[in-house]
Amino acid sequence: MSVTPFLRGLDDVRRTFGKAPVIVYLAISDTKARYIRSLIGPFWPVLGNAIGILGLGAVWTALLGLSASQYIPSLAVGLVIWQLISGCISDSPGLIGRKAMIIRNIEFPLTFFPLSTVAGHLVNFTHSLLIVIAVFLIYPQPTTPTLILISVAGLILTLVNLLWFATILAIVGARYRDVEPAIISSLPLLFLLSPVLFRAEQLPFGASIIWFNPVTYAITAIREPLLGMLPNPSIYAGLAVTALMGWTLMLAVVGKWSKRVPFWI
Repeated sequence: MSVTPFLRGLDDVRRTFGKAPVIVYLAISDTKARYIRSLIGPFWPVLGNAIGILGLGAVWTALLGLSASQYIPSLAVGLVIWQLISGCISDSPGLIGRKAMIIRNIEFPLTFFPLSTVAGHLVNFTHSLLIVIAVFLIYPQPTTPTLILISVAGLILTLVNLLWFATILAIVGARYRDVEPAIISSLPLLFLLSPVLFRAEQLPFGASIIWFNPVTYAITAIREPLLGMLPNPSIYAGLAVTALMGWTLMLAVVGKWSKRVPFWI
């Protein structure tokens, strides 16, 4: 890996974070614009989550033989985290194509657009946390302030990983248009292999296969502390190592290919 592309990528990220107030403003404004003239606005997804959790909870508590107080809090947290992750992944491959007019005419750092996407989904995530809070009020969990902080650390590590992955997906998707439908088609399978509807210890067979799925680490790192359990430290170490390796790769890719992106779109 050449040092020069790496440094160019680092400068791109530096300029992107220099526009952080703009990114936050756009994330909030886009959310408001999406629900203009709507009575409850961005809380429609919260209502959808509530209905989904009630329906899935009724079915899966019967299938798994679990009590609602044991299963529904796990389902609620897992589903909200999955929506954050899957939203960022599904939006990223076609992101640069959708921003083609801006990229051709205005000089922006390339990482500005993936970061804006992740920020937008984080805004939706904060709204969805309301349903998690409601579930926890109905079914209290033995969590502590320390465990909540550990969960927040897991969320931060997840967002750091989502940013590098979204950036690489955006660049590859701009070059190869088949990437977007391929990613979207693979998400249902990824959902089934992720511990959203279940937890690893609830599987009736060996659960080692789900640990080959990076989403498992993210969901476990965020959800388990909220349910009063401390995950294995290796989960956080794995997320940190993945973030370090991913960001190194992302900076090199951005530094090498960002100047060619406008010619691909």
